[in-house]
Parts: sequence; C-alpha cells; structure tokens
Amino acid sequence: MKTLAIIAEYNPFHNGHLYHLNTAKEISGASHSITLMSGNFLQRGVPAMWDKYTRGHMSTVCGIDLALELPFPYATGSAKDFASGAVNILDKLNTIDYLCFGAENDDIVLLTKIADLINEETPLYKKLLTEALSSGLSFPEARAKAVYNSLDNKDKELSSIINQPNNILAIEYIAALLRINSRIKPVIIKRKESMYHDKKLHSSISSATAIRNSVVASPTNIEQLKTQLPLEVYELICSSFGVSWPVLPEMLTPFLQAQLLNPINFSEICDISEDFANKLYNINPATNYQDIAEHLTSKDLTASRVYRNLIHLILQYRESDRNLFLQNGYAMYANIISFRRESSALIKQINEQTSIPLITKKADFDKYLSNYPALNHSAAKAMWNYDTKATTLYNALVYNSYNYKLPNDFNIQLPIV
Repeated sequence: MKTLAIIAEYNPFHNGHLYHLNTAKEISGASHSITLMSGNFLQRGVPAMWDKYTRGHMSTVCGIDLALELPFPYATGSAKDFASGAVNILDKLNTIDYLCFGAENDDIVLLTKIADLINEETPLYKKLLTEALSSGLSFPEARAKAVYNSLDNKDKELSSIINQPNNILAIEYIAALLRINSRIKPVIIKRKESMYHDKKLHSSISSATAIRNSVVASPTNIEQLKTQLPLEVYELICSSFGVSWPVLPEMLTPFLQAQLLNPINFSEICDISEDFANKLYNINPATNYQDIAEHLTSKDLTASRVYRNLIHLILQYRESDRNLFLQNGYAMYANIISFRRESSALIKQINEQTSIPLITKKADFDKYLSNYPALNHSAAKAMWNYDTKATTLYNALVYNSYNYKLPNDFNIQLPIV
C-alpha cells in the first residue's frame, strides 16, 4: 500500500483540486490518499466559507480516502508553522509515502536549494534578512529579498518564484521535510490554468478565491459554480446554501469587539508584537471587523498577518502555548473529519503504525491519548482545546447569521462516503 498526502484548505474543493489529486495519484502511483485539511479557520486568519466537516466531506466524496484536521494553531499560523505542523503530523503517522502539493514552479531542485538556504540560515542570509526587515518590508517580502540576494544566478524568474504564494508554501514543506529527515518524498504538481489569487472565473478551473468572490458578488446565482466544482461538491453545497453558509469574516465583528472592550496584555497573544498591541488599545470598538483589519494593515504588516493576529486574539491563542507545541515536536494527534468506508485498511494501518493517536470519537479524546504515554498530554489537551473552541466559535457565527445550529465536535456524525 502506497499513500500520498495533500495539505489543503479546500475552501471549496474545486476542479483544480480534483486535477491535482488525480495527477498526484498518477505520478506517485499511490493507492490511497489522505488530506490534512485546515479546520474552520484558515491560514489567512479568516473563517472558511464552509465548515470543516462539510469541506472534509467534499474531499472524500471526490476520492480522498481520509480527511484529517490540521489543528487551529497551525492552520492559522505563519507559512512556517503551517507547513511544519502539517509535515510533522504526517510524518508521525508513519504511513505516508508522498507529500503532493501544488506550486507555480515545479523545479524541485531549485526549490530544495532555497529550502536548504532557509534551514541553514547562513550569516549572509541572516544579515540580508535583518536589513530587509529594518527597511520596513513585511517578513515575506524581506525573506524573498534575502533569499534572492543569497543565491547565485539571480534572474527575474528566481525573483518571481520566491514571491508566489504556493511556491512559498512548497519551499516551507520541503524545508520541514528536510529538518526532520522525513521518509516522505515531495511531489510537486504545477498549478493549472488559474493562479492562487486569480479573481476571475475561468471555463472550468478557477481559483478558490475567484469562486468565493463570485458567491459574495452574486449570492443568489449559485448555478454559476456548476462548471467550477465537481458535481458531487456542487450538489452538497446547494443543499445548505443560506442555511449554514456563506460564512464571512465580518461575522467576527462582535467577538472582536468583546476582546477590545476587555483588554488584556495583548502582547501575550501569539504573533502580536508590542507595537501591534498598542494599536489595538487605541481602536474604537464601535467599528466593524473589516475596517479594523484595514486600519491595522500597513506596509510591513500584511492583511493576512493582521487577520491571523485578530483570530488569535479572539480565541486567546497565546505565544506561550505556541512555544509549548513547537517544543514538543508539533504533532499531538490526528483528528478524523471524514473518510470513505472502503478505506478501512488504510485506517487500520495508521492505527497500527502511528506515533500519535488517530481520533475518531471526539468524546474519547483522553482515552485515545492515554495509549501514547510518550506524548506531552498537557500540550495535547491544550491544542485540542483550541480546536474545539474554534469549532464553537464558528458554530456561533453560523447561528448568529442563519439561526442554524451546526453539530459540534462531540455530537457530530462523521460524514462517511
């Protein structure tokens, strides 16, 4: 049995994702596939348009054998935390042969060279990075400049490679695999037709950004998505439109206002600097979520970083807990959110070989954990608390907007295909 893994958000699972999955299977020769998918909040720091169980269901109905949740601390983390958390979880399953990911560039030799440089952190690279940050560049821009100026054979192509969002994640995945000397082999699938942030709908393969934007721009015209999504996904979301989705960032307004009305030491929150904390103290709570985020965005602080800071504030995700998770090897458990019945052999193999618990029944989390005495149980429970709290928050957004109660992590009947 050969198994490939895909780290994804699937917000939603669209035709490009289906192409990526089928191509990955063909290239790798894998018989089974796993997705490690962001939960209810995403790497850009915003809520997913569809809840995690629906998105997990989207993936398994389209051929993924097993959908696992990427924990909240990594799903809403920096590119390095996102990639490192995901790679460490996959590695600890001890059953993954390939990690397949999309990128704008599929030159694995060059991407590995950049990943080596990031891991090695040569004196020249660190000097150039510090200088770029001091000049007021955001971290992604500063790192891209430092990498570019550290490598030989500089050209325009290299500059574009290290500035593309999927290339950035691809480099982080490779770097994370190298850091832990993982047996998992990287497989790159070049992105087809549309770019990551492309806002235009194409004939059949469009970016998730374009698909979500089309929903927001014309919420009553769901039929326009029929050519963009696998039929199974289209039918799945049609049945719940206006009932439990779309979920949008502005729905977080009252939750952010509550935090601003009861200020704590904001600099204790993950990724929040003292300067950012001081800006938060001076914000008038009688402002909506989007306007607050736009006000806080600056040349050296990207919108995604601001949104991540705000969701960390709302859920009180502390820097001390982040350090706890990293010091304990990132991987605490693997939480199932959907699977295919015919994949029982895969689940059995994982259970026999994994170094971390595979969680099926959420109410038995402590029981699963007790079978792995080598794990730091306090760290695992702290991470689990963030995951379940994130679900509770997301369900509150849905209830406040649609008067509909989504199941929580403890009463959900897992979607099984």
